[in-house]
Amino acid sequence: MDERHRRLLIKQNPWWKDKHIALPEFERYLLEELLRYIKYKQILAVIGLRRVGKTILIKQMIQKLKTTKNNICYISFDDIDFQKYTIAEDLINYFLEFSDKNTTRYLFLDEIQKLPHWADLLKTYYDTEEHLKIIISGSASLELNVDKETLAGRLLTFHLPVLTFKEYTQYFKMYHKLSINDLFREYDLKIAERKEKYQELFNNYILKGAFPELLDVPITEKEYIQKYIKESVIEKSIVDIARLTKEDEKIIYELFRLLANSNAQLFEIINLSNILKINRNRTSQYINLLEKSFLISVIYNFTASVAKQVRSSKKQYSAHSSLVIAILDYPFEIINTEIVGHLVEGIIANAMEKSSFWRTPQKDEIDFITKEKLPIEVKYQSQITNSDIRTMLKFFKKFHVTKGIVVTKDLLEIRSIDNAEILFIPAWLFLFSENITDIFTSR
Repeated sequence: MDERHRRLLIKQNPWWKDKHIALPEFERYLLEELLRYIKYKQILAVIGLRRVGKTILIKQMIQKLKTTKNNICYISFDDIDFQKYTIAEDLINYFLEFSDKNTTRYLFLDEIQKLPHWADLLKTYYDTEEHLKIIISGSASLELNVDKETLAGRLLTFHLPVLTFKEYTQYFKMYHKLSINDLFREYDLKIAERKEKYQELFNNYILKGAFPELLDVPITEKEYIQKYIKESVIEKSIVDIARLTKEDEKIIYELFRLLANSNAQLFEIINLSNILKINRNRTSQYINLLEKSFLISVIYNFTASVAKQVRSSKKQYSAHSSLVIAILDYPFEIINTEIVGHLVEGIIANAMEKSSFWRTPQKDEIDFITKEKLPIEVKYQSQITNSDIRTMLKFFKKFHVTKGIVVTKDLLEIRSIDNAEILFIPAWLFLFSENITDIFTSR
């Protein structure tokens, strides 16, 4: 290995020279989970959409390790000089040579997808080196790489999502831990007098709250915010997809625009195929690629039959409302229009785990059904009438359910109707209340 490469490697590992690296104090929730898994043999892979903070997360892990400085190595494959298999091998061997082979050594490989045949390289070191813990990170395209199959059984994958609203409030020191058991009391004591501030914070989150680098950018910088999201996140993610799969970048981009324009709505493959002038199989493949790249998520109709789920219409959501706003070039005043309801529904969708939606042939529809069969409707408005909950009452009767949640703009109350309970809760409060769906179901 030549001297220039050694200098670059040492520059990426300043702790080898007893230098401190300055990192943000703000930590993502995933950090704590990763540190719990670091004791196991398997390679840990952190994946996610571009610009969600994977590199910072990796470096924060490094700072928290209790080991000698020579037992930690960080290699970023953003550096084009390092994007060759033999050079990567030389870099790792250089680290292994001076590290302590009798204790755990930590090898962090950032943006690993930029290294050709990276999975083969990792398999070799995983199988031959004792006391070596490997942690890798990569853009969502890592999920699309067929080489990943080489590491079956050797890899544990963790998804770093866009910033959640709970994390967003924590960054601005406005988070309060609440639970449904004490919700109204805690709301009265800690939240009520600042609810306008929370609503303002939530509005900002809708417009630009997905990415750490935009946290301190004022909302008045609309042009910069939208340019950042469109160019640094959307366009680069789609370039990654096209490069890795050899598919048509322009068509993938146009498909994402079409889906963004119908965010939080049903979609039909045949309709999209006709618009794009490509066959159904190709359209379905592109949707799968967008989903694996975390640009969208897809949920299915509530039914016990997997076959029916596949055949029936599906709903899709962009990874965050700010992506929709950026790619469609919406003005920020969109926050004051009816479209904001779809944007908020998308945010709720991405905060839910393993949910589905319910839609009948008569077009009765409920936005989300949790795995505990709890119906959740998003009605982003201040006043909720009986007609707004008509479909939920039908769901109660059909499935013998007695609880449901309606996510509102600013209404907070519980209504008892026909031996059932419906919790009406503002979107921002729903998004940072602890385990609200689980606890309300068992209440």
